[in-house]
Amino acid sequence: MNRIIRQLMSWFYRPILERYLRRDRPFRYDGLELIILKSVFHPAFFGSSKVFAGFLKQQPLAGKKLLEVGCGSGLLSLVAAKAGAVVTAVDINPTAIACSRANAQNNHLRIEVVHSDIFQNLQQEAYDIIIVNPPFFEGQAKEDSSYAWYCGPDFYFFNTFFRELPNYTEPHSKVWMILSEVCDLKPIKAIAAEHNYQMPIIHQETRLFEAFLIFEIQAVDAAG
Repeated sequence: MNRIIRQLMSWFYRPILERYLRRDRPFRYDGLELIILKSVFHPAFFGSSKVFAGFLKQQPLAGKKLLEVGCGSGLLSLVAAKAGAVVTAVDINPTAIACSRANAQNNHLRIEVVHSDIFQNLQQEAYDIIIVNPPFFEGQAKEDSSYAWYCGPDFYFFNTFFRELPNYTEPHSKVWMILSEVCDLKPIKAIAAEHNYQMPIIHQETRLFEAFLIFEIQAVDAAG
């Protein structure tokens, strides 16, 4: 039933939403004042950002070295920085980079923002926490705005993320990923397992008839 309701809402609201998002729009969250540039994932209309932000607010982030992969508007990075984390944020969309930098400056918060395809332009160093709200539809992004939705052919994003993840973590590191119930979880979990990771759910929340799942990515002893 939820799937049918979501489909009906998509048919009705999608044209309206697409017109609305053709312009830069303001967004407020928990004292943060953001401008969401067009072509950047808008946290007001997609429940994953607010679910993840609420989860982060409950975590002890002060003094933690945190990396956000796919920062978009910078909302999650700003929530973490506001809580005292030392934040690095990356995104492949150059408009998202400009958006995150402007929002950090306007909110007087310090985050390092790097234009990068996943880990590509980062030095290999370990983080205490890595957070990711990834694109999960298989297919090639045809424009910058599509990077928020399409993970590339053959689940490129997830193959690259899990392959490179050991270069940016230590045994104490926490890696949190949020996904929607509407995505195809089976191949994502299979890719994680191929790289010796498991994905237990640590938080689940429903917004607008859609369940969002936060997974903790945990290394599995290959010899075990």
